[in-house]
Amino acid sequence: MRLTFAAALIPLGLLANASPLSAAEPFRFERQVVDPRIGAVCYAVTIADVDGDQKPDVVALSEDALVWYQNPSWKKHDVIRGATARDNVCVQARDLDGDGRIDFVVGAGWRPTDTTRPSTLQWISRDSAGDWKLMPIPYSEPTLHRLRLGDVKGTGSTQVVVAPLQGRGTMGPDWGDGAGARILVYDVPQNPRVQPWPVELVTDSLHTVHNLQLVNLDKDQADEILIACWEGVFVLDRDAEGRWMKEQIGEGDFMARPFKGSSEVKLGRLKDGRVYVATIEPWHGRKVVVYEQTRGQEPAGPLIGRGLWTRMVVAEPHTWGHGLWCVDLNGDGNEELVVGQRDPNPKDAPGPGGPGVFVFDPQPGPEATRFRIATVDDGGVACEDLIAADLDGDGRPEIVAGGRATHNVVVYWNKTPASGKRSTP
Repeated sequence: MRLTFAAALIPLGLLANASPLSAAEPFRFERQVVDPRIGAVCYAVTIADVDGDQKPDVVALSEDALVWYQNPSWKKHDVIRGATARDNVCVQARDLDGDGRIDFVVGAGWRPTDTTRPSTLQWISRDSAGDWKLMPIPYSEPTLHRLRLGDVKGTGSTQVVVAPLQGRGTMGPDWGDGAGARILVYDVPQNPRVQPWPVELVTDSLHTVHNLQLVNLDKDQADEILIACWEGVFVLDRDAEGRWMKEQIGEGDFMARPFKGSSEVKLGRLKDGRVYVATIEPWHGRKVVVYEQTRGQEPAGPLIGRGLWTRMVVAEPHTWGHGLWCVDLNGDGNEELVVGQRDPNPKDAPGPGGPGVFVFDPQPGPEATRFRIATVDDGGVACEDLIAADLDGDGRPEIVAGGRATHNVVVYWNKTPASGKRSTP
């Protein structure tokens, strides 16, 4: 069953840097529930051409299974079930062994408050018969929470960047006290089945590392690591000698209690060449926050040494924001910010009640970017994770969301009229 959702015109509470969306330029989506109950929790969603038919399939991770939904029938297939230490928590997809077929890297053994027992990390690939095989990757850190694939060394090869939530032995409520989270980079060996996975420490100086993204900000050969944590928002960059440098670009909500800092993080690109960094603040917080470079601060070379970006609270409350993506939904050349919300707002809060999925449409100005907001889904998904990709080949990216309390996997089909020349992803 499909339901049509137009953009809601109601602001989300505090809107010092946001305004309602004009009715003349709506975002329009059709909602399709791909899976009403994947399990107790849909921890993560991603996109991959699993069957090799040149169509992007939806991949989702539950507490005990990795599954994929075949485009366009959305038939559900298991990759693994009951093969990892509960709970599965993060997944990335890419052909890592060069056989032309999608592989997966999965983090499991998710126990967020257990900062002593190690989590597990595994590579999942197919044998010559096409059967899925799981191979452990040596890993000894507790609270493994996020992983990303990219080239942070600038070698032209893929590495696996792995981040635990907490440092070993840390305890709440002050999660910033004690050992930091050990961010690691694994090289993918030429023969992953038999050769060791070389590993390198990026940093262990940051705490409560909730999310990260690999992006190329300075136009060199390597990706940088954009990271949100207890201390704020940072860029981690590796120099030509293999030394990792750390630059803070976002201050985070350092006054909040008991949690502080930043949580989710994504980079958005604007038509005029500028970028913005979006976060949820504080950790597991209620504010949608955007950091933007001032005029003249945009990097023409290395980012290190350029200082803090300007912080703007775009919307509040946005209770337990959990999931961000930046993508050009309407073809105007500016990447919109898609925000997932996991919990309902307080009953007396203005605007949508949540949980759900919301779009923040950037309106670049001469000094700062303002955001117009729209509701995609208010109450239909308790969003744990989301992603955007063009699933039907019409040039308009869809939104895919996975729910925690709602247990579902949902596709929002993009029916938004194009408002300009569509940008190339």
